[in-house]
Amino acid sequence: MRGKPLLAGGALTMLAACATASTPHPLAGSEWKLAAIDTTGSTTTLTAALQARHTLSFGEEGRLALQPDCNRGRASGTAGKPRNGAGAISIGPIASTRALCPEPTFGDDMASGLAEARTYVLTADRRELLIETGTLRFTFAASEE
Repeated sequence: MRGKPLLAGGALTMLAACATASTPHPLAGSEWKLAAIDTTGSTTTLTAALQARHTLSFGEEGRLALQPDCNRGRASGTAGKPRNGAGAISIGPIASTRALCPEPTFGDDMASGLAEARTYVLTADRRELLIETGTLRFTFAASEE
């Protein structure tokens, strides 16, 4: 009798693993434009031209590509599966070119701030991504390209 519950338990574990492995992370393959940066008590909204110069893409196997203004960058990261749209996120140090970009620029804020990311919220319609650090909130809009 004891063998049957173990077998059933093992089968459920295998099914759960199969379901998890076949469900891609909702951020995988997504591309985003920086729409706003919130600091304590202040929000800066980027124009469409500035949004196009500040982008973030989630690739496969935890690879991220960034365009912090006129520079290019990359990093690795992990993001937990969201629960009710929210999850934990960790972005490693960002390797980036260091060209001097024309003002106004938010490239340095983006590169240094995202390396301190803690949590994210993905809206139900997947059109907005919020990434929070201890002091900043980055609001990204889904790229339509």
